[in-house]
Amino acid sequence: MGAWLIRKIRDPLVAELRQGATPDGLAASIATGATIAVLPLLGVTTFLCLLAGKVFRLNHIALQIANYLLYPLQFGLLVPFIRLGEWIVGAEKMPVNPMTLLSEFSAAPGDFMAKFAMAGVHGALAWILTAPLCGWILWQILRPVFRRLANFTNKP
Repeated sequence: MGAWLIRKIRDPLVAELRQGATPDGLAASIATGATIAVLPLLGVTTFLCLLAGKVFRLNHIALQIANYLLYPLQFGLLVPFIRLGEWIVGAEKMPVNPMTLLSEFSAAPGDFMAKFAMAGVHGALAWILTAPLCGWILWQILRPVFRRLANFTNKP
C-alpha cells in the first residue's frame, strides 16, 4: 500500500511542484478537490472539480487526485450529510442506507431521483453549510505540508 501511495499520490504532486506549481496552490487544489469529493450527490464530483479548476485556476491533477482518493468517503458521509440536512430543516428522517442508495442508483437512475430527491437536497444543504469551513481548515493544514515537500524537492 505504501508503494502505491507514493507512486499514485506523492510522485504526481512532487512532479507538479517541480514543474512550477506553488505549495499554496497545490494545497488549495487538494483542499478544494477533497471538499468537492464528499458532496453527497452521486456522479457530479468529477465535473465540479473540472469546473472549480477552470474557474479558480486550480491544479487539475491535484483536484482529481483528491477527488478520486476520497471517493469512498463520499459514500461514508452520505447518511450523516442527509441527517444533518434533515435536522437543519426539521424534516422527518428518511430511511437511507449507502449500499441501498448505490444499488438503486445503478439499477434505475430516474426512479432513484424521484425517490431520493429530497434526501439529496437535505444532504446538499448540509454540505453547502459545512464545506467552506472544512475546506479552509484542510487548506490551512496542507499549506505547511506542501511547503515542506517543496523544500524537499528543491534540494539536490
